[in-house]
Amino acid sequence: MAALPNRVAFRACGAYDEGLPPALEALMRDLGGWARFARPGMRVLVKPNLLTDSPPESAITTHPALLTAVVRGLRTTGAQVTVGDSPASAVLLARVWERTGTQAACAALDVPLVSFEQGGSRARACDGFRFEIAGAVLDADLIVSLPKVKTHNLTVLTAAVKNLYGVLPGYQKAQRHKEYPQPASFGRYLRALVKTLPPVLTIADGVVGMQGAGPSGGDPIQLGFLAGGSDPAMLDLALCRALRIAPRRVPYLAEDLANGRDAEVEFAGTPLAELAIPPFKLPAASPMRFVPRGVVRLLSPLVWVRPRFDAKCVRCGRCVAACPMQALSLNKDASCADRFPRLNGARCIGCCCCHEVCPERAIRMRQSPLMRLAGALKGV
Repeated sequence: MAALPNRVAFRACGAYDEGLPPALEALMRDLGGWARFARPGMRVLVKPNLLTDSPPESAITTHPALLTAVVRGLRTTGAQVTVGDSPASAVLLARVWERTGTQAACAALDVPLVSFEQGGSRARACDGFRFEIAGAVLDADLIVSLPKVKTHNLTVLTAAVKNLYGVLPGYQKAQRHKEYPQPASFGRYLRALVKTLPPVLTIADGVVGMQGAGPSGGDPIQLGFLAGGSDPAMLDLALCRALRIAPRRVPYLAEDLANGRDAEVEFAGTPLAELAIPPFKLPAASPMRFVPRGVVRLLSPLVWVRPRFDAKCVRCGRCVAACPMQALSLNKDASCADRFPRLNGARCIGCCCCHEVCPERAIRMRQSPLMRLAGALKGV
């Protein structure tokens, strides 16, 4: 792929209607065209933001109209296109596919819709962090990321960089949030994660975004644009300028600011002044920035999500074979006391691969007592 590492583009787009495909095509021309990024036979994974089982009008997830237009554009290159993501609630996957409109869009396009949990994960490391990344992601030649432009209570902005957090299958995303609760440490984690991935083309859904208490509790706001770029951090620096967010407030951009990359952004397409983007309400500062690191380290072993087996288990062993961490084992003697697969809790990363492949639905994911308590308090 001939990269355009510093170029970002904006195009006006006021609705998810017949005007969206032409706006997308104009955006791609600004970036060099579809053929600059994809070619015949290339394995392209389209990764929308499917945080939860919410309808498109809630502005929590990527709109299926953008997903449809992107897949059609990629197919003009002869690329092999699939769509996939790992929602926050991996065990509600079918409901997420349906309610977000993703399933219907993929069915109409006859494009495969893949679960990151079902395909397993593989280990990668960068900058002192370790990641278990979905195999479907690492097998792709190109990732086309479709973030929804939103606020985020921890990172202030969630867009190009943060959308790639979804390449971690299962509940490990929730666990990493607990392990890195301060914005600075979580920002470094996100930035390192991006470095481990195949090339990424980002097309951000800013037609209707979310402001305030995002990424799921804020308010929809008509922003009226699509934005794109081949460097996730560069695009987020440009989005900060468009939305009048001080980049220093976005923790995962700290490394890029330190390297002076904010001065390197090359804009194309519709000038920001012509987009007339309305004032954008940001979330309150995260209280987690004040939690001492020692407290985080102390509580980290108490935060987990692990599988529990019930009487429907038929000892087929599929969960054992699917576990990327070899955290499950099964005694082959059916008469033994250990009727269910045995779990090594220290190895389990909560990826839900076992849950996804179980043919009998005999596995449910249970949270640690501390996570259950935190969830109960949150609902008070």
